[in-house]
Amino acid sequence: MDLLEKIQSDKFYLIDFYAAWCAPCKMQVEILDDLQTKLPNHVEIIKIDVDLDKLNTIQFDAMYQVQGVPTLMLFHQGKLLWKHYGVKFGDDLLTIINQHVNN
Repeated sequence: MDLLEKIQSDKFYLIDFYAAWCAPCKMQVEILDDLQTKLPNHVEIIKIDVDLDKLNTIQFDAMYQVQGVPTLMLFHQGKLLWKHYGVKFGDDLLTIINQHVNN
């Protein structure tokens, strides 16, 4: 199952587009790793390295405009619920995710 098919499911997906050379991206990855334990089971974090995963990067850029790294996108049932460019800190991110999950 490819990623575009996967995000059609009933689960929530937080996708992080990052690059290994990007200092803010490294900080965001650490925040997401810490956040993973605080998320409900039906929320999954997916990390996409824009330099290594060209297919997903090109597909998502064409549809959702990945204009820089890090970029975070929250999906549910194929719908983009939220998008953010730059680092988003744990408490703020958890609040945003919970607002969408609990709607």
